[in-house]
Amino acid sequence: MRIVHQFAPPMSALLAQLPGVTAAEHVPADARWALPTDADVLFVLHGEGEDRAAALAAPRPAGWPGKVRLVQLASAGADDYPPWMFEAPLVASASGTTAIPIAEYALAAMLSHAKRLPEITLKAGDAWPSRDMLMGKPLASLNGRTLGLIGLGNIARQVGKFANAFGMRIIACRASDAPSPDPWITVAPLDEVIAQADHLVIAAPIGASTQDLLDGARLGRMKRDAHIVNIARGGIIDQEALLAEFARDRLWASLDVTDPEPLPTGHPLIGHPRARITPHLSWSDPDINRRVLERLAENIRRMDASEPLLGAIG
Repeated sequence: MRIVHQFAPPMSALLAQLPGVTAAEHVPADARWALPTDADVLFVLHGEGEDRAAALAAPRPAGWPGKVRLVQLASAGADDYPPWMFEAPLVASASGTTAIPIAEYALAAMLSHAKRLPEITLKAGDAWPSRDMLMGKPLASLNGRTLGLIGLGNIARQVGKFANAFGMRIIACRASDAPSPDPWITVAPLDEVIAQADHLVIAAPIGASTQDLLDGARLGRMKRDAHIVNIARGGIIDQEALLAEFARDRLWASLDVTDPEPLPTGHPLIGHPRARITPHLSWSDPDINRRVLERLAENIRRMDASEPLLGAIG
């Protein structure tokens, strides 16, 4: 079995060790979407920055999909890939492999916001605050507060599991009418989730139905001091509307994703006192490469055994 990948060349040695793999090669970065049609498996990365537009506009390889049997995405999201790529016989995402680190990030953002860690951390030259100052503005708590979830996939459910341990009330909206898979999460309509949330975690995929989902009207219906955590895609929030809410001394946001990404130097969200921006790193942890490789190996096994793929798309 021949695998072609878009990672750095050293990945070839790791892939060559997988059961049944006889050859592993990488596609050079300057030709990353000139994917071969004579490989059995393609292991691909989503576009980043300007490469996102290049991915969406990439020409279809002649004869696509040819002999390609499986396209394995290295990401949970299925956007930022050439549309024709999904015409392969089997396509699977890495959905679930990043759920724990992303959920940890969301909880860290919520805790940091509630405990005001940036504000209360002493810096060189700071005077020790008086007891009156310390007692006059108590730190907030997650316990008893309402967590709203937009989306109820692997990541959102993991956020809910962690939040439940902190004693939060958890409500979620989802695209389907299916009930909550977890007893500690209650499913509710989107506008009810938005209106009740003290912390709102966005964990839905981007698409026509979610682009600018949090527009000015919905942001305006949120609690004045509600805190938004976006670990999905930047386009789900109307950023101009969010900045308008900030100007009214409303809302707070911890954004690991933005639109565009990266934000241009000097963008008003960067350094805004009501926002914290991180460079799309919530997925990162020491074991991520191992988990994604395990997903690829398992899906190759399932493909050969004619079993349903993990993270199957389409």
